[in-house]
Amino acid sequence: MNRITRSLMRLLLLLSLLLGACQTEVTSDTEIDERDLDAAYTSFLRDMVMYNTIALDDLNSMLAEEPPPFLLDVREFDEVMETGHIEGAVVIPLRELGNRTDLLPTFDTTIVSYCGSGWRCTIAMTALEALGWENVFSLRDGSFSGWIEAGYPTVTGLPKAVSLNVASPDPAMLTLMDDTLSNIPEELGMVTIDAVNIELMTNPNLILIDVRRSEDIQETGSIEGAVHIPLEEFIARKIEWPVDKSAKIMIYSSVGYRSIIAMTILWSYGYNDVWSLIG
Repeated sequence: MNRITRSLMRLLLLLSLLLGACQTEVTSDTEIDERDLDAAYTSFLRDMVMYNTIALDDLNSMLAEEPPPFLLDVREFDEVMETGHIEGAVVIPLRELGNRTDLLPTFDTTIVSYCGSGWRCTIAMTALEALGWENVFSLRDGSFSGWIEAGYPTVTGLPKAVSLNVASPDPAMLTLMDDTLSNIPEELGMVTIDAVNIELMTNPNLILIDVRRSEDIQETGSIEGAVHIPLEEFIARKIEWPVDKSAKIMIYSSVGYRSIIAMTILWSYGYNDVWSLIG
């Protein structure tokens, strides 16, 4: 009887260890190691050129080349139906981007993302770079609105999406980015200068972050009380980020691209009350 009991105990212990090992493996696939996130953003910030923005005329020239860039429209479907799109674009609304990477090309393909103004496509560009796409740009100068105003051609209707299934982002990173993008606030993180002034007068706990370069600040000054962390050093100086991830944070730069990138980065690290100054 004792021999049988001991055998059963050994079997149960072995089964417990096996189940524990399986559970550990599942967790490692779905939970991001923050060091991996650090590495992804460090590489992106180190290699970016002009904050990975592209001008309207440059995109127009690229579309005449072979192969042309992959065009990613991150507006909502109703916006596309109402105003048209750039021919050849694939439409994936920003909040759905993390769930539709099957529609995206290989990691080394040049991707140009665009939206109505340049805000959402900058968020998309930042997320895709973190996920492993190597050559992602956001269309500046008004993005799709600027494209129309400049007289460049557009087409109507909603383009048909085709699953490519040619890129496989890290599962844990993809889960994180999908959660980040799908929970973007309705206001898209936009804050006006008037709203910032009100917060400065009424909220003593407000945290302001200036992500411009030192030479920019020397030339034009900065908002009193702002923490200065240049975007290029944003990950290297993580120790200067607020400890409280629920703290209200407002970020600004010169035009807005750098502050949108920084806002997106903080969102992905779990900060849930982060805003970028418009313009």
